[in-house]
Amino acid sequence: MDPDVFCSGVYLITPSQGVSFKMYCDMDIANGPWTVIQNRQNGSEEFYRPWDDYRKGFGNLLGNFWLGNEAIHYITVSPSVLRIELVSWLGDARHAEYSTFRVENEADNYRLTVSGFSGDVRYDAMDFHNGMAFSTYDRDNDLNSGNCAADYQGGWWYRRCYDANLNGRVYINGSDTFQSLVWDYFYQDGQYPHMMTTRMLVKRSLP
Repeated sequence: MDPDVFCSGVYLITPSQGVSFKMYCDMDIANGPWTVIQNRQNGSEEFYRPWDDYRKGFGNLLGNFWLGNEAIHYITVSPSVLRIELVSWLGDARHAEYSTFRVENEADNYRLTVSGFSGDVRYDAMDFHNGMAFSTYDRDNDLNSGNCAADYQGGWWYRRCYDANLNGRVYINGSDTFQSLVWDYFYQDGQYPHMMTTRMLVKRSLP
């Protein structure tokens, strides 16, 4: 990211020789710039997609999107921090940050490394997914006897199956479907509450 860029917007970056792609840079959050890798603000974009879509990325960088696992891999080759922003249907906004975030290449099925939890959300829902390969309904890499991506209709680092499901297909208020945008124990007395909006952002770690 160009240090002379001081406004949020879509930019073309070249993280590695011969590899270029567009990304949305958020300069408004403290300690940025941040690269937005996922944004869900309404139900207008389909997130129940095959492996190739999640590999390449989909959606509108000015709206709802997944940046793409290839792009996320190249961004996180350098030591990186992950920030996850969550807003419930009751309007409660919280966030989680992870001091270590890395996504491996496709040969390793975009395996996730995430640790170093902080923030004001009460439960670390990503710890359950640490070390897991990415799964979609047409490429099952989870540890469950079934297919978590098909059962819960998303693309994610499923284990058996999830504590967080931010790419779930169903965009709806409530807590009565496991196929929605979920952060487990967002509320102390409610398991699997649905989120109204979510964003995932990445930046390079400080030296």
